Amino acid sequence: MHKPDHLNAAQQRAVDYTGGHALIVAGPGTGKTHTLIHRIARTIPCLKSDENILAITFTNKAAVQMKDRLMALGVSQRQVFTGTFHAFCLTLLREHWQKTALPKDFKIASPGDIQGFNKDVLERISLMKSTQLVIDPDEGYKAYQRALRQNNLIDFDDIMRETLIVLEDEHTAAAIRRQYRHIFVDEYQDINIIQNALLKALVGDAGTATAIGDPDQSIYGFRGCEVKLFHRFTDDFPGAVKLHLNENYRSSPNLLTASRQVIENLGTSTEKRRMSPNFQPVARIYSEGKLVIHCASADRAEADYVAGQIEKMVGGMDMLSAAGAQRSFGDIAILYRLNAQRRVLAQALDHLGVPYQVSAKAPKPEEYSDEAALGQYEEALDYTVEKVSLLTLHAAKGLEFPVVFIIGCEDHLLPLDIEGMKGDLEEERRLFYVGMTRARECLYLTRAGRRQLYGKTLSYGPSPFLSDIEEELKAHEAAHLRKRAQKKSPVDDGQMQLF
Repeated sequence: MHKPDHLNAAQQRAVDYTGGHALIVAGPGTGKTHTLIHRIARTIPCLKSDENILAITFTNKAAVQMKDRLMALGVSQRQVFTGTFHAFCLTLLREHWQKTALPKDFKIASPGDIQGFNKDVLERISLMKSTQLVIDPDEGYKAYQRALRQNNLIDFDDIMRETLIVLEDEHTAAAIRRQYRHIFVDEYQDINIIQNALLKALVGDAGTATAIGDPDQSIYGFRGCEVKLFHRFTDDFPGAVKLHLNENYRSSPNLLTASRQVIENLGTSTEKRRMSPNFQPVARIYSEGKLVIHCASADRAEADYVAGQIEKMVGGMDMLSAAGAQRSFGDIAILYRLNAQRRVLAQALDHLGVPYQVSAKAPKPEEYSDEAALGQYEEALDYTVEKVSLLTLHAAKGLEFPVVFIIGCEDHLLPLDIEGMKGDLEEERRLFYVGMTRARECLYLTRAGRRQLYGKTLSYGPSPFLSDIEEELKAHEAAHLRKRAQKKSPVDDGQMQLF
């Protein structure tokens, strides 16, 4: 779907607003970054000679993209600091380390630098650091902090907590506020309480904050992010207005309709949805775009189905048939809730010779640099290769593909409630919504009648989220599948059905 270079009416209103703080609510594919960079460019002429703009992102990849797009608009990088909260805070710490108890040559710990602490302890400490302004440390916390400081290290969360200490010095804080009087924050739904405190300290009484994001895409509660901070923006920054972007340029209309039907039930209990199978949505169905809901007998059959569909899309594995292919491997992503689902999927792709890549964090750098150290905490894909992308639903956020498969659309996987892992129901719904809205043209939602996970055979019904999608859409696909099934053998016909 074509994304225009110009601004639509809602985007233009957001760009032109000059009344102070602004919260821009922007759904998937509504031109969020497009709007933000134009608003930044519009602010540049308002700067004094000693002022800069601070543009905060939540990933290094997003920061690079924003820099490139600002440069394309003629905005000099000297006028804008574009980077993550962590990158900006680290810059401040390097300059003002004397305001803290840190040594001048402190380094950022790699995930494996501190030994003797199990994963659960480290996750608990990280959550404490990102959700509590004041920590009452227990012995485990104290031991961990001692181990860091004895090696002149700080961890990822310490970067922001130590910056808050720097900003407690009013003279230092005032100088930073004068330099960065206009602050822009992308993906504001992903903010945690420490980042919220940092933003308020940086804006102060005279600065201006612009935040943009979508509360329906808040999926990082396990990291301490709180969607209530998004809704609290107008309280945290008095006088702020709320603006809306609502024209989607990414997803085909029926995919957009289906995803809206899922997110419209946010806050509705699972029990209530299960008792209301005849839910009637308000949005009508469009003919553009393709949504397929497929049930396989088992996880291996599900994986074979996905691999087979991909093979057909790219025209087969041989050069002769591939010449007429409508898709390339790079057009396709397969998403799943748990990494444990990937093994069977990879086997099916390997069997058919389908090339794929798995998102992964950067390896520990051989030579230390702040940039490389920060990069270790972010998953990435190689966008230059023609391979199918295999991602968790969390890792897929911010990406888009012409074709998306979401596998494992089963109760207890979506929403997650399995093997001691239980997700927040509303956040699980938002996560499924994020996955659905990654698709531009084709979306496949698949499930298995039984699945091998963690050494057990599990059998669950369809995800309750599927029941929120309009029956008319399912009937349209059911008719399509029945026509295809008539050409198949009775054995094959049993493998393809709706629910």
